Amino acid sequence: MITCAVVIKNYTSAFPDPISIKKNATAVVSHCDLQYRGWVWITLDNGHAGWAPQQLFLPQSANKILCLEDYTARELSVIVGEKITIGTSLNGWCWATNVAGESGWLPEENIDIK
Repeated sequence: MITCAVVIKNYTSAFPDPISIKKNATAVVSHCDLQYRGWVWITLDNGHAGWAPQQLFLPQSANKILCLEDYTARELSVIVGEKITIGTSLNGWCWATNVAGESGWLPEENIDIK
């Protein structure tokens, strides 16, 4: 379901080189985010690491996980007043697209859903 929203608080991406992982790939999980529950820090086989929603993974061992769908940790930088559309919402973050067609994750606290 796609929802329209307006940005109420600026957000600048903290990760200029986000991770991406394909369905059925494995990664190592190390810890959970204390601010946003449900997000875990994963490290890919190539050593690249970043945050990902735990719902997208199936545990394989104590710290190895299997990805259930393609995922990118790309974040969307936005400014107050910007109009966006929201696709998926997970664990306090949403997948948003701006009018220029750029997409990425954005904290839900930064938007007002119309």
